[in-house]
Amino acid sequence: SDARAERQPWDAFRFIRQSARFIRPPNPFRTTGAAQLVQPGDVIWSAGGGNDAAIGPKMTWAPLDDVVMGGVSSSEFDNNTGMWGGNVSSTNNGGFVGIRTTPFDPPLDMTGCRGIELRLRGGDAKRFKAVVRDSTDFNGVCWTSSFDAPRNRNGGTVRLPFDKQVPTIFANTVEGKSFMANNVVGFQLAYSKFEYDGGLNPKFALGDFSLQLVEVKAY
Repeated sequence: SDARAERQPWDAFRFIRQSARFIRPPNPFRTTGAAQLVQPGDVIWSAGGGNDAAIGPKMTWAPLDDVVMGGVSSSEFDNNTGMWGGNVSSTNNGGFVGIRTTPFDPPLDMTGCRGIELRLRGGDAKRFKAVVRDSTDFNGVCWTSSFDAPRNRNGGTVRLPFDKQVPTIFANTVEGKSFMANNVVGFQLAYSKFEYDGGLNPKFALGDFSLQLVEVKAY
């Protein structure tokens, strides 16, 4: 089919609405507090915020879909239930959806941890990506781990070790980077037709998807 016929108008308003949540304007008077120390076993986030044991700054997740690249895929996330769902489209050369936390203030110091553990439900055994960010730069390095959603109907946990993370920018691997575990400033999840360096995700399908994020924990 003619790719030009498949193009749809770019939703500039949705782009601004989504991206503005994750950009921290320069402020010469802002002072970042001492990093929040995280120990293995600490719950960092839980759906609904009902776990009083959760540590660190109050964080919320919000969509960041391929509208930032001109696409039309869309998703929504409910911070009360942890339900993330939507529709992925290849129109306008798109093909990914994502959610991202607002920048942590103060950052998390996870130097004593080996990685993060996600408790999940659903996802239809599709392959997703988790990102840990150690910089508030909007297009900074994404410390990325691929994982397959659990097949069990009751869900399961996925452990993502820091020493196996892949440094990427726009899904392309970059070299010469070092992960700063003492300055964790955000988390991100993505569902994309691409994995790394233009390679296709073998466990991906266009159309509707859903995944429930129940908890984020250090280990």
